[in-house]
Amino acid sequence: MAMNQRLMRPVASGPTYHPEALAWRTAALANGGTGITASTMQAVSDFCAAIDAAGIRSAFLRLNLVCGGNLAAARTPLYRGASPGGTQYGPVIDVNVGPLAEEDYTQATGLYFNGLSKYIDTGLTIGSLYSFGAGASDTHASVYLRTNDFGPHFGGQDYAGAYSNNAVALDAGSSGGFIADYAPVLRIGNVNYGEGEIFTAAAHALGHHLAMRSSDSAGVYLQAGTDVTGTITGYTAAFASADSTPLYFGATWSSTDNGSGPEPNPFLGRATLAAYSVGRIQGLSDSAGRVAFYNATQAFQTALGRAI
Repeated sequence: MAMNQRLMRPVASGPTYHPEALAWRTAALANGGTGITASTMQAVSDFCAAIDAAGIRSAFLRLNLVCGGNLAAARTPLYRGASPGGTQYGPVIDVNVGPLAEEDYTQATGLYFNGLSKYIDTGLTIGSLYSFGAGASDTHASVYLRTNDFGPHFGGQDYAGAYSNNAVALDAGSSGGFIADYAPVLRIGNVNYGEGEIFTAAAHALGHHLAMRSSDSAGVYLQAGTDVTGTITGYTAAFASADSTPLYFGATWSSTDNGSGPEPNPFLGRATLAAYSVGRIQGLSDSAGRVAFYNATQAFQTALGRAI
């Protein structure tokens, strides 16, 4: 610390932030982001420190906390790989499709998707997950849901293409939408044969939703910090590097025919979302890691005044 030569005591300096929080601010500003306050930086920094302390940083292929003073900042992801010095995946800013307008976002509320025309393309594919080292039985997806009319909320699913075994799609449940019993659904695997996990014990609710497929026949859903287990139905899937199925936020990409007729592409959700992540289940495969992720996320959302 610098010394005041006249008084011979340390000169006060500014706050010290986590290096990945500083890197996020630099990227957000380069993307045209504005309104990144000291309180926002502290919240991001505290989140990064909590993830590191829990030993789960390497689980994340991509994570966006949807924060900052404008849409460009909110579209800048915090994590783009397992570590800041390793391989980075996807673009430095999420792709705005529709497009989303500035009035669709405030830091106090999150990012509103209208269910008609607007969504985010993360720039990732199922092939990106394969390159990251994730397999069909080693993949998670999460969203932070603040308001919700209907899903889906994240991912992509291929009904009819070259990799029709494959999907990574999360619907956190609907208050009036497509899913039976309005229960959360994770689809990882052969969507042609009903591959999907319906967590019927987890009623539709707002807040943090984390879903993962942990084996060929089992998965876990963490809703508001509480685990609900379920059983996978269908067939084993195998990811491939050439699989170009896109992964969307606020929607899911879908091929045009599921065997029973045309599907909309993309499937669009109407909801307000305040974070997403996708990656492996390293460190999240045990309850302590999942709860640590929830606690870090909830503390961040609380700091921004938008926790559920």
